[in-house]
Amino acid sequence: MSDTAQPVPELATANISNNTSPLLRSEPHKVAAGRGFSWLTEGWALFMKEPLVFSVMSVISLVAIFILGLVPFLGGLAITLLWPAMMAGFFLAFKHAKQQQAVTANDLFEPFKAPANLLGVGALYLLAGTVLILVLGIVAFMSLGSVTDIMNGNIDMGRLAVGGILMLLISIPASLALAMAFVFAPVLVHQHQVPVVAAIKRSFAGSLRNILPFIVFFVVLTVCLFVISIFVAIPLLGWLLGIAVAIVYLPLFCGALYCAYCDIFLDHNSAEL
Repeated sequence: MSDTAQPVPELATANISNNTSPLLRSEPHKVAAGRGFSWLTEGWALFMKEPLVFSVMSVISLVAIFILGLVPFLGGLAITLLWPAMMAGFFLAFKHAKQQQAVTANDLFEPFKAPANLLGVGALYLLAGTVLILVLGIVAFMSLGSVTDIMNGNIDMGRLAVGGILMLLISIPASLALAMAFVFAPVLVHQHQVPVVAAIKRSFAGSLRNILPFIVFFVVLTVCLFVISIFVAIPLLGWLLGIAVAIVYLPLFCGALYCAYCDIFLDHNSAEL
């Protein structure tokens, strides 16, 4: 398969109507494993172009998530449906930063002006997550035995252990697949008008094709967070450091993912880079 950039069929109309619109690759590009580390350093460099603005966007997002989280059931539902629009806002801001354009907190809210397709991404994410939880719930229930056994307290520990292992074998790959399918869907829907289902498929294909750089990415990120957690234990200074990390982590993570998106989905000669 060729990685030559060309308009994909569903984007033909958008590219005709806007000659300056950058092109997606016909197929997601495969990059070297070491790019996983570069995504973090490049994401940090983009963050440092407008650290105050990105920090304000992070605070707004975290406060909104906290407030919504206080609302029983509906709050969690709203967060699940709205996170793609929030991610699209961060990706738009990093696009502006990379193109040397003005970055403002308004970038965060721009995707909410026409959120229908992004809400569709959130709805499918909710559906997939619900199905996974139901499957895990069924496995957990079956590992406990029959209803009569449960009521009588007759629990087969061997069966329970097998059920626990089975839940791990299902939940870990399923959760990873879910993350890969949805991580780039918001930016593909928002910036390229890719249909929701097609964006999810493209996101999964691009992530799967670059599983090695993503492993490097998450290993480096985990090590960094572990080192930071040691200093967070320091009284007072640790609190301040923890707050700073909480504020910086979200935009840094989104910035790194934006760099990954540029590597995997865009032509390197495209205007969007």
